[in-house]
Amino acid sequence: MKYKLLLVTTLIFSLLTKAQNLSDEKIMGEWKAINVEIPNSDEVSQKEALKFMEDAFLGSIFNFKGNKVFKIEYGKTADDRIKELFFLDNQNWIIQNDQIKIGMDNDYSSMHITFQEVNGKTYFSLPMMRLEMEKISTDKPSKPKLIKSKKEKAETVDYTKSELINKDIDKSEIIDFKDIENPPLAPECKSKWDVEKKKKCTNKYINMHVARKFNTELAAEVNVTGKIRINIEFVIDKNGRPINITANGGPEIMNQNAIEVIGLLPDLKPGTIDGEPVNVLYKMPLVFQIAK
Repeated sequence: MKYKLLLVTTLIFSLLTKAQNLSDEKIMGEWKAINVEIPNSDEVSQKEALKFMEDAFLGSIFNFKGNKVFKIEYGKTADDRIKELFFLDNQNWIIQNDQIKIGMDNDYSSMHITFQEVNGKTYFSLPMMRLEMEKISTDKPSKPKLIKSKKEKAETVDYTKSELINKDIDKSEIIDFKDIENPPLAPECKSKWDVEKKKKCTNKYINMHVARKFNTELAAEVNVTGKIRINIEFVIDKNGRPINITANGGPEIMNQNAIEVIGLLPDLKPGTIDGEPVNVLYKMPLVFQIAK
C-alpha cells in the first residue's frame, strides 16, 4: 500500500566510534560540510526524509567562535523547516569528554559532535549522520559570551525523569497508527491536514525528539560492534500520553534509555474515531552501527 512508505519510522544513528583528543584551538573557526554520509540509509523507507537531511547539511558551515558561541549556516538547498527541528544556531559550545557539545544555560544537550580524523580526512559524527568537513577559517580565544535561552521559564517542562505509565488495555481497544484515519497529533501538526500529512508530521516530531534525547554515549559502555536494532513500541492513550513503552533487540542499557526517552514525550493530541479518543499503537525501530 502507498502509505507504508510514509509510515514506517526508522531512525538511523551514525557510526559510533571513539572520539579523538581535542582542544579548543583545534576546533575554533569555520568548518564546511563537503560530504554527507547516512549509514544504513537503505533501511530507511522515508527517502524524502533522507533528502531533507542531506539538503540541510551538505554545504553547511559550522562556526565555533573563539568566544564560545556556535553559529550554523545550513546548505543553500536546505528546507526552512530544518531550523525548527535542529535548535543549534546561536548557542554555546564546549569540549567535554572528547566531544563537542552544543547548548545554552549550561545545558549542552542540543547536539553532541564526535570529531574524527581518518586517512587525512576530518569528520563530524552527529546522531544521525557523518559529515566530511573542511576547515575554511580559524579563530582565536576571546572572552566567553554566555547565551541565554529566550524561552519563558514558565513554559519549560522538567524532563529530568521519565514518567513511565503502564495500563491494562484490551487489545481490541487499540488501533495501529498506520490504520487510523485521525492520528495522534504532535504540537504544530494541524487537524485540517489530510491523513498522510498529519501522520508524517507526528512521525517527524517523534523522530526528532528521540534524536535529541537519546544518549548515544552509551555506546561506549557496550562491548559489541556492528549493527544494533532496537524495536520500540508504545501506546498513545486516550489522553495523548505515551504509555506501556517497551524496547528490545539492543543492549539492555540502550533499551532502557529508549524507554526513558519515549517517556519524556510531551502529551500529544489523541487519535480519534468518530470524534472519540482512542488508544493508538506506535512502533519505531532505531538502527545503530557501532565501530571501534
